[in-house]
Amino acid sequence: MRSYLVLLLAFLSSATAYAEPHDVYPVSCDVLWAAVNLTLSKPGDYGVMGIDDLNRRASFVVVGDLAAYRDTVSVSPLGNGCAMKLAMFQDGPDDSNARGFRKRLKKSLMKVQAAAAPPPKTPVPQGQE
Repeated sequence: MRSYLVLLLAFLSSATAYAEPHDVYPVSCDVLWAAVNLTLSKPGDYGVMGIDDLNRRASFVVVGDLAAYRDTVSVSPLGNGCAMKLAMFQDGPDDSNARGFRKRLKKSLMKVQAAAAPPPKTPVPQGQE
């Protein structure tokens, strides 16, 4: 009986790890989706199989992998931000493809936010107001 209890506790603790598949970003989903599209637009990194802009979902493969797995990404509103669900399949314990995607997405998000930011106001010289 004790071993069943230990097994049940181990299962429940691992189930909570699988219950949090989202990365939450403090931006609107329009901004995050634009960054996802920019990230996937690099043909040297990803081969896009399909993009659904209406539902904000995309399926793709990682270029250069020995086995071509169909990976997916989707975004949806969550609270005051946007949640991204990334499902990337990779052989072995290394999750370098997911880490690489998140790193590229972070760079793309900075580019999208910089492009959307209003230009800084230039000071008006005195006497020309």
